[in-house]
Amino acid sequence: MHAWTWFAIAGICAVLEILNLSLVFASFAVGALFAAFERVLSPNVSAQWIVFALITVLTLRLKPILTRYLFRKTPPSDTGIHALIGQKAIATSQISDSAGTITLKNETWTARSKDGIIEAGAVVTVAGIDGAVAVVILRNESQVN
Repeated sequence: MHAWTWFAIAGICAVLEILNLSLVFASFAVGALFAAFERVLSPNVSAQWIVFALITVLTLRLKPILTRYLFRKTPPSDTGIHALIGQKAIATSQISDSAGTITLKNETWTARSKDGIIEAGAVVTVAGIDGAVAVVILRNESQVN
């Protein structure tokens, strides 16, 4: 076969791979590319088919490893108000069980305390969010974050 034929087969397989993302056609495309390079090196047709078959089988054997790498899932991360729980904040006013304010991530939040009265300037931890109010506790020095 001519080298351009192998390149055409590789191109068709590449397009099919783009359409279905199964990595099977990608293996055939790589095999066809290597067969085209073999054709450039020698006109032996049987050698081209052997190279095509070997490279295709080898790349198919790599499919599980590539699939695991390419289609891996990232762990879910907290977003929205769930990402604020456990965060450090600064009390900007005295916080009681009914009123107060904190600075949380450079924003001013209305807050209430679970620990009684917390003085202004104290470092607190967000224990929860109740509507638009941050529920805070006094931060221990042994806590990290």
